[in-house]
Amino acid sequence: MTYLLKYKPLAILFGALVIFAACKKDSDTIYEKPIVDPLTLSASKPGDTMIIRGTNFSEVAVENNVKFNGVDGTVASATVVSNTGGVIVIELKVVIPATATTGKVTVTVHGNTVEVGAIVIAPLTFYVIKGNFQNGAVYQLITMNPQDGSESLVATLGQTADSRINDVVYLPATNEIMGVNDDGNTLVKINVTTKQITTADLGGNANIKFGQLVVDRRNNLYAVKVNKTNPDHTLQSLVKFDPVTGIPTTIKTFELHDWEALIYVPASNDVVGVTNDGTRLFKFNLATSDTSSVSLPGSSNAEYRELIVDYRSNLYAYKGRYPGNGSDIGQLVKVNAATGQETLLYNLPTDGKFHDKIIYVPQRNEFIGTWNQYGLYRINATSFNMLPITLVTDYSRTYDYFTSN
Repeated sequence: MTYLLKYKPLAILFGALVIFAACKKDSDTIYEKPIVDPLTLSASKPGDTMIIRGTNFSEVAVENNVKFNGVDGTVASATVVSNTGGVIVIELKVVIPATATTGKVTVTVHGNTVEVGAIVIAPLTFYVIKGNFQNGAVYQLITMNPQDGSESLVATLGQTADSRINDVVYLPATNEIMGVNDDGNTLVKINVTTKQITTADLGGNANIKFGQLVVDRRNNLYAVKVNKTNPDHTLQSLVKFDPVTGIPTTIKTFELHDWEALIYVPASNDVVGVTNDGTRLFKFNLATSDTSSVSLPGSSNAEYRELIVDYRSNLYAYKGRYPGNGSDIGQLVKVNAATGQETLLYNLPTDGKFHDKIIYVPQRNEFIGTWNQYGLYRINATSFNMLPITLVTDYSRTYDYFTSN
């Protein structure tokens, strides 16, 4: 007991010095100011995920604070993407907050703040390609309120069949709606702010056509090139477009008869589509250029017609069989992209079908698409309650390629 009492004060003093030294060391740590890559996104909307890359970020997501014009965003992840010579590059995935407004984007790490750039926060807007046949054929890009179907003209595309555009996508980097003409050789771009329409010749011909546009998380624009120069040996390529000139760069060529209903899955960085018989997923990884396929529980009579991806990178499909003999089906299913296993979510009506494109809208928690070209169907992604909205009761107008910014 005497021994312990004799040395206890020294032990306490030594422990206090160790703690003091540790605290002093932490407080004296000097953190380098973040160095951030330029933003690749110039316009977006609340709920979207922004990618920010740079050095001197923290690998702990919550230690990186990102503000949109002064409003905190949610840093969902901080991932090391490279480490060369001790220089660590980290990628932040940041969800844009609901109250974000147009202005500067800043990143603060360990008390150091840098301005990344500026972003235009646009309200959630829905776009549709409208065909108006009341006085001849006129094709238009319109905005539509899915609550009541009300619409507003953005731009008139033209009055011939070649004026219609297909495979429509929104490109945040340029604030444009983009699509490919019926000829498959012209990229059409409509700036949704200025209403200006520009076109780019893709360099195809009667045997070489482009389609199936898709946009990745870094705002790159891709398409499928189909080459039928040799009628016995169809080739397809994934190409990357220069969105300004329309010049395509081939990423990889492979043998498929058709690769359809393309979507982009952010979590795996894959471009995914279905084969023309609707029985396989075909996947292309944009980082590795690897391809893979997964069998689906479909057939030529019950095929996967459209793919859908939500904000969590879950994959869904619209599956249909329409032989017209009383055994018609329409289904919304969830698909495991790795195994092809499906889960039935909802049986759809069989007196019509979704046309061309279905999207998931996280702000509304709904699947939305055009129904029979004459109406909209909205399906709640939790309750699966369906709300049909009739847009027209005759054949004077059609609506295709429902999409959003």
